[in-house]
Amino acid sequence: MMNLRALAARWAQVRPKRSHLALPVFIMAVLYWLSSLPGAPLPDDPALYSLFYWMPPSVQNVLHIPAYAALSWAWSWALDAWLQAPIPRVVSACVIASAYGGFDEWHQSFVPGRYASLTDVVLDIAGAALGIWLAGWVRQYAVNNAAETLPGL
Repeated sequence: MMNLRALAARWAQVRPKRSHLALPVFIMAVLYWLSSLPGAPLPDDPALYSLFYWMPPSVQNVLHIPAYAALSWAWSWALDAWLQAPIPRVVSACVIASAYGGFDEWHQSFVPGRYASLTDVVLDIAGAALGIWLAGWVRQYAVNNAAETLPGL
C-alpha cells in the first residue's frame, strides 16, 4: 500500500488539463443538489433524502467547512491548467468557492422550508480558506519529500 508521502508526491506531479475543470463543477452540482432539498421531508421524497433529514442543523452547518474546503482545493487544482503562478491561482480558487457559497445560500432561500444564513456563508468562506491552506500544505509536503519517495526525481 502506498504511504502518505508517496501519495502526496504523486498528486503534486499530476498536471491538470482543462478538462479537469469537471471536478469542481461536479462538486458544485452536488452542493446545489443538497441545498435544493426541502427543509422538511415530503411524503413522496426518495428514501435517499431521509439520510439528510435525520442530521441536526448544527451538524449540517459544520459540514459546510469540509465541503467548501474540497471545493476550493478542487478549484485550485483545476485552475493550475491556466494559472501556474500560485498566488493568482489560490486567490481565484478561494474567491470562486466563497462566491459559490454566497450564491448557494441565496438559492437556498427559495427552497421550501430552507433559509439563507450569514453563518453558513462565513463557514463556506472558512472552508474555502482551509481547503486552499491544505492544498498548499500537501503540495509543499510533496515537494519536500518527492526526492526521497520517488526515485529519479
